[in-house]
Amino acid sequence: MNYSNIIYLRKELNKIKILFKKGEFKLVIQKSKTLLKKNPNQILIYNFIGLSYIQLNKIENALEIFLLSNQKLPSEPSTLCNIGIAYKNLDNISKARDYFNKAININPRHLPSYINLGHLENNLNHTEKAADYYLKAYHLNNNSEEVLTYHILNLSAQGKFVEAKKIILELNKKFPENTKSYHLYSKIHKYELDDPHQKLMFSKINIPSSNYEDLSNLHFALAKSFNDQKNDEKFVHHTLKANDTKFKTFKNYNFKLEKDQFEQIKKQYENFDSQNQKNNKGENLIFIVGLPRSGTTLLHQIISSHSKTFGAEESHVVSDFFIKKFKNKNSLANFFSKELVDKDTCIKLSNEILSKYKMYDQNKIIVDKMPFNFKWIGFIKILFPHAKIIHSNRNPVDSAFSIYRNMFDSPGIGWAYNQDYITEYVNLYSDLMFFWKKELGDFIYESHYEKLVADQISETKNILEFCNLKFEDNCVNYTNNNIPSKTISVYQVRNKIYKSSLNLSDKYLDYFPFLKKVKKKAP
Repeated sequence: MNYSNIIYLRKELNKIKILFKKGEFKLVIQKSKTLLKKNPNQILIYNFIGLSYIQLNKIENALEIFLLSNQKLPSEPSTLCNIGIAYKNLDNISKARDYFNKAININPRHLPSYINLGHLENNLNHTEKAADYYLKAYHLNNNSEEVLTYHILNLSAQGKFVEAKKIILELNKKFPENTKSYHLYSKIHKYELDDPHQKLMFSKINIPSSNYEDLSNLHFALAKSFNDQKNDEKFVHHTLKANDTKFKTFKNYNFKLEKDQFEQIKKQYENFDSQNQKNNKGENLIFIVGLPRSGTTLLHQIISSHSKTFGAEESHVVSDFFIKKFKNKNSLANFFSKELVDKDTCIKLSNEILSKYKMYDQNKIIVDKMPFNFKWIGFIKILFPHAKIIHSNRNPVDSAFSIYRNMFDSPGIGWAYNQDYITEYVNLYSDLMFFWKKELGDFIYESHYEKLVADQISETKNILEFCNLKFEDNCVNYTNNNIPSKTISVYQVRNKIYKSSLNLSDKYLDYFPFLKKVKKKAP
């Protein structure tokens, strides 16, 4: 390749890189394929195409292009790592793990492969294995914003808050513009009066900024700090600011899609005859469902402390499956007219889902605490009639208040930052739970949060009996177990049950009048 061609290639690759950063993935693929015709041995071009396909959720296309790249240069670690990413997205965990390790065997300092192995094990709630990979990544490059962030999240999940705080302060120092670090710190820190970290956050928030993500991070963190200090006026002020700025980050958000989904769920279940779909699947599955901030994490810690269970935390196995089926009219029609009506196909679907749960642990009962699985209870009953469903039933007003005062990692719940939408969503949830109870009765165990807090031992025994598990002291003394937690409740679950959370919203009804519109009783 002559010098002029090299210069041309560099310029084109730089243009493609800019397009990729802008999210113009279809254009990246188009331009990269044109460039590839004259430069068939340029691995970077293959990577741009494959990673763009991943962003467009065309994983099979991505895998095809990465494997083609691997044929050109079999010993290129970045390609091997990308093949691993594609297989991970296809839920082929063993192949994903193999390819990440192949990349490391070729280059023991290949940082992306360590990070992706950490993600892989973290998603399976194999926190200790994930910790090892994140720590190795940290030792390879502790000047990486990404590496520092994932190391912090893993330490926090393990309850290693002192160590996590040290890395957060390191992140603050090296990347002072990273506002996420302040929010991470606030989640695991108890603020006293004149707290220096609170003052540091004030120095940041007083700098004019139009970046709503940064502002929301700081306002949520400040709200938490003033709540710790029992300063209601400033807590409310920053909570309102936090939600207002966070909601602005959800461009083109359409709450009607949420409402439509609830309507479709009830309509499809009412019109479906499930009498011939009975099978014997699901005895090794426990689903904990409910609103976010309703006590699902507490129940998960209690049940997954049992010697016969494995806590999968908020697994996306079932939720992703049903979200795809309810994505549009065509997929929905096919699901009910071709898949669920045929007993053999139904069993096949059950086995496919079960195989994904077995990736967590081959032998134990899997506990999935994805709260939003409350939407799919009836369809879980069809696929897994022997599964156990536990509804974490908390005063919906308390849940609504807790939702509004917290920021979630999930990118898809824009309703959580808008008072009117929270009210409507909580009422939609209550209506659907009444529907499920009417249809399914005792298939659902109602674990009332208030009862669990008031009488932990008695309610724990009832829950375990429902799950066909013998009582174990570990389930009462769950704080002694090193069960990881990656949710908003990361700090609270390390403490014993406390009664101060009961009816906490009562104090703030005048500050947040929308709470008065929330239905007070779930089923």
